[in-house]
Amino acid sequence: MLLTDEHTRPHFGSCVLVVVDMQNDFVQPEGTASSEQALEILPRTAGLVGSFREAEKPVAHVVRLYHPDGGNAERGRRTFLRSGGELVVPGTWGAQVAEGLLPEGAKVDHGELIYGEPISLGANESILYKPSWSAFFKTQLEWRILDTLAETVLVTGTWFPNCIRQTIYDAISLDYRVVAVRDCIAGITDKDCDDLTKVGCSVLTADEVAEAIK
Repeated sequence: MLLTDEHTRPHFGSCVLVVVDMQNDFVQPEGTASSEQALEILPRTAGLVGSFREAEKPVAHVVRLYHPDGGNAERGRRTFLRSGGELVVPGTWGAQVAEGLLPEGAKVDHGELIYGEPISLGANESILYKPSWSAFFKTQLEWRILDTLAETVLVTGTWFPNCIRQTIYDAISLDYRVVAVRDCIAGITDKDCDDLTKVGCSVLTADEVAEAIK
């Protein structure tokens, strides 16, 4: 549903695409915390990222990285990690962004990313590390968005019940116009979509967004 109220309707002339946690461990069948839905949304999400590049609009990839001992993990995941489980460990295949999402030839140093600044992947594209569920929590994402003068934040990725929902609500709290790209979000339900529209978030498909940003 595209919200049309003057205070909530998206401004596609000044927007940024945020891609959350589309990493091998969360997306690919061999990943330690993968889901079929995350794999299903991968081609559409990659296509939408390509549409943003063609339109020369900003894209921010936001990723989670866990130390092997779970020292930087949310409390709900510490037991799993400290008992020997591995999930998006820096430098591993599982922590890499799924194929097709980053610019061709892009190289990401996880050590630099987890301890340093966001990494530029091009004139309008970057990748950031987040230390918890939300893409806005203790990250430079808001500053990156402010630099682009974007008014509207479009959110994609996995998994809706935790990282995606928290990112959307934080974006709303920061007074952005927000769009949830439904067919590029894993784990989202009809009820979730209804709840989002009630708090001023539009819910659109990737095709609708791609057409709107042309």
